[in-house]
Amino acid sequence: MISTLKYDLFFPTHVQKEFVAVGVALCLLVVAWFGGLFDSDGGGVELEQFPDFSTVADDGVTYSNSNYAGEPYIVLFSAEWCDSPCHATMHAINSALNDASMIVLSTDPADNPQGITLEDWHNRANAYDDDGEDLGQTLDFPFAKGIEEAEKVEISSRPSIVFVNSDGGIVDIHKGGLSDADEIRAYWESAGGSV
Repeated sequence: MISTLKYDLFFPTHVQKEFVAVGVALCLLVVAWFGGLFDSDGGGVELEQFPDFSTVADDGVTYSNSNYAGEPYIVLFSAEWCDSPCHATMHAINSALNDASMIVLSTDPADNPQGITLEDWHNRANAYDDDGEDLGQTLDFPFAKGIEEAEKVEISSRPSIVFVNSDGGIVDIHKGGLSDADEIRAYWESAGGSV
């Protein structure tokens, strides 16, 4: 009782509260530091990796993660029969970004759904912005099947755009059409891409 009284005389109640608050803050900082919430690169968050894949595209070439190793890239999940929102998104990304590495993967398990081959699909996507004799952009990225990858990343809507960083980590997934150039560039830059 006497020791408590001495403490109250030297440290009034409001000072005691400040000591407690500072002590709690220091304890939380120490726990966070040693608990691994902070790491040497400042990120502190381990990203989910884009699944390993190997698929033959419409150009006859086999594409896999190794084609994109060490660089950011985009995986656009679509389907052979997804026209307007998918094609518009492909062209918007192609317009907004300068030579970004990208692959388009179909989530439809059928071979040639509705009679549309991978080559037909690519040609239809290319022609999306053609008006009469005015030929628009050419989409120079590969079109392939990606059913298992879509399931692993839990893609359920088309289009869905996955932005992957140079370490293969999924930085963001945008579900649905994407046409705003500033938003596309922001996603791309967050994955480490340059505009």
